[in-house]
Amino acid sequence: MNKLPQRQYLSLIVAGFIVLSAFFTLNSHADEVYTFIVKKQEEKAKTRWSLSEWLETRDKMRLMDLWLAMHSPSPYEFYLSGSYLSGENAGSSRYKGWDLSAAAYASIFGLGFERQTYSGVSESSGLFFLRVFGFHSQGTNITLQGGISNADRMEGRFRGGLAGVASTIYLGKYFGLDGLYRHSFDSVPNDSPVRLSGSRFEGGAFIDFKFLRVIGKYFSATTELSSGGERRNSGVSAGIQLYF
Repeated sequence: MNKLPQRQYLSLIVAGFIVLSAFFTLNSHADEVYTFIVKKQEEKAKTRWSLSEWLETRDKMRLMDLWLAMHSPSPYEFYLSGSYLSGENAGSSRYKGWDLSAAAYASIFGLGFERQTYSGVSESSGLFFLRVFGFHSQGTNITLQGGISNADRMEGRFRGGLAGVASTIYLGKYFGLDGLYRHSFDSVPNDSPVRLSGSRFEGGAFIDFKFLRVIGKYFSATTELSSGGERRNSGVSAGIQLYF
């Protein structure tokens, strides 16, 4: 009589273990199924395309493009320059005059015009610029130059090609140095038997006040005549340059 209750008790314990094992197994499978379904839905949500999201992304891209356009440097640059110069011809009297110039840049390419008048001499030049180093003219840069010059002198009128290189170096945020070397090739034949050639050097310093630059330079030029003569002149100039 005592053994029967013990067997029933053991049977109940075994049945309880079986029920608990089945419960935990089913629960584990349910968790796995739930996890699988949830992850699958999350993956679908990541790749799901909707019109509202596309419109939102488009608006964000427009705002980013607008911000970049407002904070990116413009590829276009213009400047006007005017300087008062005072010089002296070697072995002759002093002279005074003006140096005017203008230029327009599109990225690394530019076109410019220069005109100098002093002591009965008038020179004008049309120039092409190629910036080989630097982002813009009002910054540290190295720029190659090439063009055609016209000169009205006592000997007559002359036209010829020229080439040179100009450099600007900022020593501080608003202060820097600049330099120029330019060579003028033999002038083309004209009514006068004389041919002109020469070279010019400029060096100076500047201070920037935003779009306004105050400049001061020293210059030295040599003009050689085919007849064997040579003229040298040097001096200083001071003026302003406006950037747009």
